[in-house]
Amino acid sequence: MRLLFLYSVFFFYYSEAFNFLVISPIYSYSHVKFMSNIADKLADHGHEVVVFQQQILESLRDKKVIKNPSVKIINYEAGDAGKEFYKTRPKSTVSKYWTTNQATTPWAADQFAETMSKDLEHMCLQIFKDKNLHNQLKKEKFDVVIAEPFDPCGLYLADYLQIPSTIVAMASSRIEPIQWAVGQPSGLNFIPGPGSAYGKSSGIWDRVNNIWMFIMRTRMFRTVYWNLLDTLREQTGVVIRDIDVSLDFSKFYKSKVQEIVADSAYLFFNSNPYLDFPFPSLTKCVPIGGFSMDISSWKSEKLPDDLHKLLDERYKTVYISFGSMIRSSDMPDSYKSGIIEMMKSMPNVNFIWKYEDGNDQEFKKKLPENVHPKKWLPQPALVSADHRLSLFITHGGLGSVMEVAYAGIPAIVVPLFFDQPMNGEMLKRHGGAEVYSKFDLGNSQKLADVVQEMLKPEYAINALRLSNLLQKQPIDPVNRLIKHAEFAAEFKKFQELDPYSRQLNFAQYFFIDIFVIIFIMFATVLMFFK
Repeated sequence: MRLLFLYSVFFFYYSEAFNFLVISPIYSYSHVKFMSNIADKLADHGHEVVVFQQQILESLRDKKVIKNPSVKIINYEAGDAGKEFYKTRPKSTVSKYWTTNQATTPWAADQFAETMSKDLEHMCLQIFKDKNLHNQLKKEKFDVVIAEPFDPCGLYLADYLQIPSTIVAMASSRIEPIQWAVGQPSGLNFIPGPGSAYGKSSGIWDRVNNIWMFIMRTRMFRTVYWNLLDTLREQTGVVIRDIDVSLDFSKFYKSKVQEIVADSAYLFFNSNPYLDFPFPSLTKCVPIGGFSMDISSWKSEKLPDDLHKLLDERYKTVYISFGSMIRSSDMPDSYKSGIIEMMKSMPNVNFIWKYEDGNDQEFKKKLPENVHPKKWLPQPALVSADHRLSLFITHGGLGSVMEVAYAGIPAIVVPLFFDQPMNGEMLKRHGGAEVYSKFDLGNSQKLADVVQEMLKPEYAINALRLSNLLQKQPIDPVNRLIKHAEFAAEFKKFQELDPYSRQLNFAQYFFIDIFVIIFIMFATVLMFFK
């Protein structure tokens, strides 16, 4: 009887194990971490996981993020043409965002899209020409492919190989054109666009900006999807869903390319309902934000001795990092001078600054003794270092915002581009953070005033409340991720979750046709009785 029971348990366990393919372009460290964490969680729950990593950026090659040894990794190398392109490509094409606004004009949106398209197309062309790779992936008989929407090559590949189920996984909390494609209601009145105020301080021009930024961000993503599709068709002859590339651009995103996104089983997005803005959503859109936040693991990680010493050196310690994509060392000299002067004005506060150029001797000569530049830091362990860290000055990347929110550390968010302004406003509304313009980094007095304000105890209290809220939330983000991924593997696709509103045109969706009819009726009545 016991043997029968053990056999049934054994059979049940293995019958419920599914086969997942996670496509993770090595393009942005935060995105690589996000996709790797998904792979780890699935493997931790007994599933077969293969991670297909396109080696795009050489600078990220040595970043080993996947922890579960059962995860099979396919490191896909660029060909000679791709290697030459990536070798000669500027090391930091996004450093211009230190001094410019995000794509707020059609020209800037197109420039951003063209840069990204060129970065992605070499690898994508090679992937679609590689028949051996296609055969290798088909033999695995994957139940589900999980791919990012910022690189459409993964979604195109999943569709081309006819893998039965797809999950679109966004490392950001929102990408409007992607969410719009699956039918998620507009969040323009719920979520501030980049540069817009939120709440009571929001005015009519903020709402105008929300609409404008939605149009520009949509333009960027449509251009990337279009460019890559056009390049594939021209240079490989590969046809994705028989999409006609001669379509007028304005009609393109209502064509079958939109259906590739909409046909996904789920849209996972890196949002947490207790951190993010409240906004309308769909059952198909699953918030998994916080699934990789493991506070106990962070606290158990041993900090280097030099960091321990720095944290104990002064009563207050401030950590400064602007992420991995845009480097501190590339910021204008006026910004560096403003930050350094601010630090000089607070000799009783220690500053740990993530500064990537360890050979910049001129920079080091300007630093006061309370400033400690570091090329790399174990950020999760540092922000959770038993609250010896008093303040985090961050660029507002979603990974950093999640970490600071879960750790309960006050923050000053200095948004640089893309979703970071929204992330900053999202964190600020909880009372433990402030948003500071990058264009004011050269104003040392203004910056010092904000830092001094944020070191007051009330901000730490609010930050701790948010941390407790997130750690005690009633539905565990890991469980939400696993259950939905398993459900997609078992049932593949769900027409039940596809809203008919996707089929409506702009006038129908926003009732413009109804308002026009009502206006005509009233105008007719007024003219008749005049």
